[in-house]
Amino acid sequence: MTAPLFDIKSKFSEYVTLAENGDVVEITKHGKTTAVIIGLKEYSELKKNYRPSFIDKVNEWKHKTGGLTQTEYNEYQNMLRRNKECYSNGESLF
Repeated sequence: MTAPLFDIKSKFSEYVTLAENGDVVEITKHGKTTAVIIGLKEYSELKKNYRPSFIDKVNEWKHKTGGLTQTEYNEYQNMLRRNKECYSNGESLF
């Protein structure tokens, strides 16, 4: 089911009840779907089957460690540059 945001605002509890009963409610804004309302059962199933992406893992690492220092970042950039130069010359870094 799809509903415009202005309708969701005025009938929110009705749409939540639909989601509780298994319907997925797509919320549109200016004619484009921008959000959804789903029931807890569907949400739990999505969470159970979720596999973190590479970006999720990088963000988790950054949150835990604070990320790279400026020196580490510069060393990383230099390594990438050297690797690119070696690759374009047909050489190997190792």
